[in-house]
Amino acid sequence: MKIKINGFEYTKEEVLEGLKEKGYLILKHTIHVEKCINGCFHVRKHYHTECALKGEDLPDENTQWHHVASKVFKRFYSKPPLV
Repeated sequence: MKIKINGFEYTKEEVLEGLKEKGYLILKHTIHVEKCINGCFHVRKHYHTECALKGEDLPDENTQWHHVASKVFKRFYSKPPLV
């Protein structure tokens, strides 16, 4: 899997290594998603992913490695003042 950050593509391994160097702990996590069909039948899907945790963060959808990497490594470019 590849992710695009600041216009460049990086592999999952490169991103996970970069997050580790920034002090994040990488943990494997399983996310369960339930979908109700016809009001009575539930379908549960399991997604296996890695979460990047720092401090008191808990594994959830917002701490998935690709969400965290987008926030941590994204650079905001702004228009410099002329004066």
